[in-house]
Amino acid sequence: MRNAGHLFRVFITIVKHIYRAKFEYPGSLMGGIIAQWLTFGTSMAMVFLMVWNFGSLAGWEPAEVVFINAIQLIAYAVGATFSFNLYRSFSEIAINGTLDEAYIRPMPPFLYLIATNYNIGYIAHFTISAVALGISISHLGLSWSVFQWIWLVVLIISGATITACLMLTTGMPAIRTRSRSPLTMFFWQGREFTQYPITIYPRAVVILFTTMLPFAFVNFYPVQVLLGKEDGIMPRLTMWLSPLVAILLIGVTALCWRILSSKYESAGT
Repeated sequence: MRNAGHLFRVFITIVKHIYRAKFEYPGSLMGGIIAQWLTFGTSMAMVFLMVWNFGSLAGWEPAEVVFINAIQLIAYAVGATFSFNLYRSFSEIAINGTLDEAYIRPMPPFLYLIATNYNIGYIAHFTISAVALGISISHLGLSWSVFQWIWLVVLIISGATITACLMLTTGMPAIRTRSRSPLTMFFWQGREFTQYPITIYPRAVVILFTTMLPFAFVNFYPVQVLLGKEDGIMPRLTMWLSPLVAILLIGVTALCWRILSSKYESAGT
């Protein structure tokens, strides 16, 4: 426990320095936030208008589809805060010696890489998703119990973990290839598919996003608990499995890291 506490304090110290560095250039930071607000805000508005034009989408009302989108976006923001920069730099760290540096620091190499690649640029994602959640909850007239509010927090944490793990595992082969991993297309395309209720797709696609690429556990399945829906081809129990899927993917990510990093050859810098 003492060692875990020490690692946590070191992690927080590194993150504090990243925040200080970013706020040295507030104009650049705000410009990025505004650009993301326009991009993601417009995208979410278009989704709402498209579903509203059709009346519903596979039995899901426009506000419910916006709710699914908002959960996906906030889960992505939390997960990518810890994973996106590292995912993007996997090929570089094996070439420029950053991975060598991680192995000589007084903390686990993977934790060091996550800390030093922490990304504070998702402020727009958090605010847009919070506004969208508030509007959709109000429009749907939802009145939740304490348990449902707790479940909202649990599903966001689980969804963020699933998102981060899928991002990292699809990008990690770049450590060996030293170029962009060809698996990353599965991550980004998977996210695009699960902006909508997955029941609009053929059965094979539903199974894919439930098993091999479990993006459906980020938003579709756990959201049904909050909206009182039972939609999909899977058993009702599937709605509650997001935390277990997240734990499983943490293990898969750790295993992938161990396998790929064990074969790493120093950059020689």
